[in-house]
Formats: sequence, C-alpha cells, structure tokens
Amino acid sequence: MKKIGLRIVGIGIFHMILYGYLVPFVIYPRFGDNGMTFAFVVAVVVSAAVLGTLWLQKNKKP
Repeated sequence: MKKIGLRIVGIGIFHMILYGYLVPFVIYPRFGDNGMTFAFVVAVVVSAAVLGTLWLQKNKKP
C-alpha cells in the first residue's frame, strides 16, 4: 500500500509542477496553444502509464 501512495503523490507533484509552472511560464509563451495541447497529452500519458503499473502490480500474484 505504501508504494501505491507514493505513486499517487508522485502523479500529483508532477501535475502541480507541470500546470503550476511549466505550462503558464515556459510552454505557453513559447509554443502557444500547440504547446498547451502537447503538455496536456504528455500529462495524460504519464498518468495513465503510472496508474497502469498499479493495475499490473495488483494483478500479479505472489
């Protein structure tokens, strides 16, 4: 259960950094709406990958 909590906290920290700093101050001024779309897609893919590892770990029998 400890690893699950760490992964969920990690996703939260990733999103806070991405949407709190990178998107408004780095990506949007430089790339505009295309950069915003790319940042959103990257965030969704990373979150899905991390949550997918949780699902795979849950299905693995010891």
